[in-house]
Amino acid sequence: MTLQQIQCLLQYLGYYTITVDGIWGPGTEQAVKDFQHDNGLEEDGIPGKLTQAALPDAVAKGRFKPKEIQAETDNDGGEELWWKEIRYFTREEFRCKCGGKYCNGFPAEPQEGMVRAIDNVRAHFGKAFTPNSGVRCPSHNANVGGVSNSRHLYGKAVDFCVPGKTAAQVLAYIAALPGMGYSYAIDDTNVHMDIP
Repeated sequence: MTLQQIQCLLQYLGYYTITVDGIWGPGTEQAVKDFQHDNGLEEDGIPGKLTQAALPDAVAKGRFKPKEIQAETDNDGGEELWWKEIRYFTREEFRCKCGGKYCNGFPAEPQEGMVRAIDNVRAHFGKAFTPNSGVRCPSHNANVGGVSNSRHLYGKAVDFCVPGKTAAQVLAYIAALPGMGYSYAIDDTNVHMDIP
């Protein structure tokens, strides 16, 4: 299968949104990763044999890229309504830390489940804190050593520390929260928390 054919199939399925040119680039790589993610394949961004076999199968079975669910917003078309229920954090606190060098700050939206989880952590410990890292654009993620399929890229992860608490204490509480993904200690005080 040629690269142009791969791009055409990815475009048909809704993963590739730029010009089909048969040239390998970051847009094609990300489209391949997204397709692999949604189809249970290794997310390496390389259109190998398994990915090439899965593409026509997805076309035949109509497995298109899942559409983002349009969240309910207020009457002015502004912030999603669930943000009004978040007690301790604002959307801005999850902005990409590249400072506008590579993105507009929100290449992905902070996901509701992740924001509600960190809000619960804040309520449980009663200590004010700000996320160290929320949403990341691919360039910033690479610059800080993030893995290529980091959940930060999708607004599903956050790094933080709770003043006066060890990472182990925070992780013990996170483990009891429903719907959590993978959480771990970055060091003695900082933790990473994500949702599936």
